[in-house]
Amino acid sequence: MKVLWLASWYPNLHEPYNGDFIQRHAIAVASVIPVDVIHVLQTGHKVNVADDAVTITKKDGLTEYICSFAFRQTGIGIVDKIRYNILYHRFYRKVVKDYIQQNGRPDLVHVHVPVKAGLMALELMYTYKIPYIVSEQSSHYEERSPDYFFKRSKYFRHNTRRIFENALAVTNVSATIGSRLQSLFQIRSYKTIHNLVDTTKFFYSEPLPHHTLRLLHVSSMSEQKNVAGIITALATFDRHYKYWQCTFCGPHAAGLQEMAATAGIADKLFFTGEIAYADVALQMQQADFFVLFSNHENFPCVVVEALCCGLPVVSSDAGGVREAIDESNGLLVAVGDEQQLADALKKLTANRHVYNRPLIASQAKGKYNAAGIASAFVELYRSTINKTGEKQQKI
Repeated sequence: MKVLWLASWYPNLHEPYNGDFIQRHAIAVASVIPVDVIHVLQTGHKVNVADDAVTITKKDGLTEYICSFAFRQTGIGIVDKIRYNILYHRFYRKVVKDYIQQNGRPDLVHVHVPVKAGLMALELMYTYKIPYIVSEQSSHYEERSPDYFFKRSKYFRHNTRRIFENALAVTNVSATIGSRLQSLFQIRSYKTIHNLVDTTKFFYSEPLPHHTLRLLHVSSMSEQKNVAGIITALATFDRHYKYWQCTFCGPHAAGLQEMAATAGIADKLFFTGEIAYADVALQMQQADFFVLFSNHENFPCVVVEALCCGLPVVSSDAGGVREAIDESNGLLVAVGDEQQLADALKKLTANRHVYNRPLIASQAKGKYNAAGIASAFVELYRSTINKTGEKQQKI
């Protein structure tokens, strides 16, 4: 079985965390079958790139082709945008053609995030009769998203529809967004396969003794994550409970420290900036609760990573979060309702000793471990290839 991944998002030198959850899926599947990933950087028409480049990395069954193409601006916006897209697809076509010449024709193409990688999958389907499946990780099917699907260009919507409706199967990391996809598009076959957790890093470890309640938030600190709303809720929470602190891990966002100072809680908030993936696990193992208050989500990795550390979670009820959270491991609040979040923090604090952290970690590990997620993908590959009448090879 030979499967080629075409990833619209993937970690690279310029964006090391771009689609890192897709890379974790790739590493997991590559422990079962060989996986080749092609990612062509989408630097955009406002960035000059000197030369074409293809960087190949091989490790433990996973081969990654991280590619970029030469582009120089003319200074005329619309011209640069059109040129960029033409050159992007021309370069992508060449990379894939070279790959097939050197490695042979894959049995199946696996697209991660429809646009733009899915356009190349369509070409391969028409040119080489290679079937493809699609995994969607975006949250832009929620109306609250500023990047909401129906606010996108007609070109984007048309191509997204073509990519989904020609795929033999579609997966999503949450059943919630998956149901939305099935209502929007004529999808032939659908399966939910959640984000996975590296349980060699994210696991329960007895926290060191401490007297101050430790809250934790980890994110990109973008508008989507509504960190300002968390700070407002914490200011309300502070009126009822004084012995707490909250650590924010992620890129520094303008105005948040000033907002904390204005709210009178600056001495209780700690902003670490971006930290290494392994250090996120250490933060989670020593915290008491994890806080997420996103305006829109799909199935956030940080929630299930926190659960695998035995960390109870309070989160907004966005996207597929409710698929991971129940009364045994946390609380859900309405999106954007800062008072509800403050009340939930009070409730969690009052009941902090009720939560069975080792059990939370054990149950989460059973659901989100790499082996289980990899097995789900490989079984999907087998069944899809069988449906096309391709000769199945033994793994």
